[in-house]
Order: sequence, then structure tokens, then C-alpha cells
Amino acid sequence: MENGDLNYTVFLNHFIINSIFTKKQISIIYNKMLKGKPTQNMTSGAYYRQLGQCRNKIRKAVYTLLLLRLLNVIGTETFSTLDQLNNQSNVILKKQSDEIDVASLDNVIVLIDNVIRKLVLI
Repeated sequence: MENGDLNYTVFLNHFIINSIFTKKQISIIYNKMLKGKPTQNMTSGAYYRQLGQCRNKIRKAVYTLLLLRLLNVIGTETFSTLDQLNNQSNVILKKQSDEIDVASLDNVIVLIDNVIRKLVLI
């Protein structure tokens, strides 16, 4: 595994741990986005059941974000701030292994956590 892959894994694992999805569900979502087929260690029925659960969670997450915005629990700048965080994360993840160290990654993750914490107004 290249360090670039390791950097991606560190970021991805941090986001998964703090999300409403399991690693398996994220794997299914990612596979579906790549237009892949069900994994061999899962029956097609289980795969499509999980895929349906993922779709429902995604819809609910979007409705939840919109509801929280309507209730002023998250500020008007939240979506643009999240978009900026996503863009900056992509820049970091595309760097070569010798361009970023583990301490820098840890600092970025802490920064992201702090920004997200400040976006929640309650």
C-alpha cells in the first residue's frame, strides 16, 4: 500500500467513524458509484437490501441537513463551508506520499473536526 493510499485510508476511516454509515455500507455505496457488481462474499439479495438501506439513509441525511438549516441549527454558511472542506480534502489526498506527513494529516483532521463542531449552533 502506498502512503498516498494510507493517507486516503486515514481520512476515509475518520469520516466513516463519524458518519451514520458502516464500513460495509460505504463499501457498497462506493461500489455502486463505480457501477460495480455485488461482492462475491455477499448474496445478491443481501447486497440489494443493504443498497436500499443505504439509499434510505442518504435521503434521510439530506432531509436532516435541510431540516437543521430550516431550524437554524446550522448556519447559512454551512453548505459552502462543507464544500470548501471537501475540496481542500481532495487536494490533500491527491498529493504524493512525500509531500504530506502523518502529523500534517492529523492537524487537518483536527481542523476539520473543529470546523464541523463550530457549524453546529446548539
